[in-house]
Amino acid sequence: MKKVLFYFGLFAVFTLFFASCGETTFDESLLIGKWKNDTRNEFYRYRANHTGGFWNEDEDVTEDEMRRMTWSLNGSQLEHIYLPSDVMPGDVSVTRDFTITVLNSTTLRYRDNFDGRTHSFTRVRE
Repeated sequence: MKKVLFYFGLFAVFTLFFASCGETTFDESLLIGKWKNDTRNEFYRYRANHTGGFWNEDEDVTEDEMRRMTWSLNGSQLEHIYLPSDVMPGDVSVTRDFTITVLNSTTLRYRDNFDGRTHSFTRVRE
C-alpha cells in the first residue's frame, strides 16, 4: 500500500510540474487596437486582419504614414513582418519575433527575442 501511495504522489507531482511548464496562450483579440510605448512617443496599430503598423510622432510621422506590417500571434510568440516602405527605394521586409509576457485590456509587454529588451505599451482609448 505504501508503494501505491508513493507512486501516486510521484505521479501527482510530475503532473503538476509538467502542467505548469506549458506555454502561456494569449487572447489575440486583446491585441487589436492602438498601443503607445510607455517610454517613447511610439505607437503600434494591430488590426483584426493581421495587418497594422508603427510610427514615432517624435520623428513627425503620423499614423497615416506608419511603417506597414503584418503580424501573427501563436501562444505567447508575436511576430511582426515590417513591409518594405513605399518611399524608400531598395527597402526590404524585416521580421522581428517577440515573446509576450503581459497582455490584457490595458497593458502589452513583450521581450524582443533578438536583443532581450522588454517593451511596454499602454492601450490608447479611441
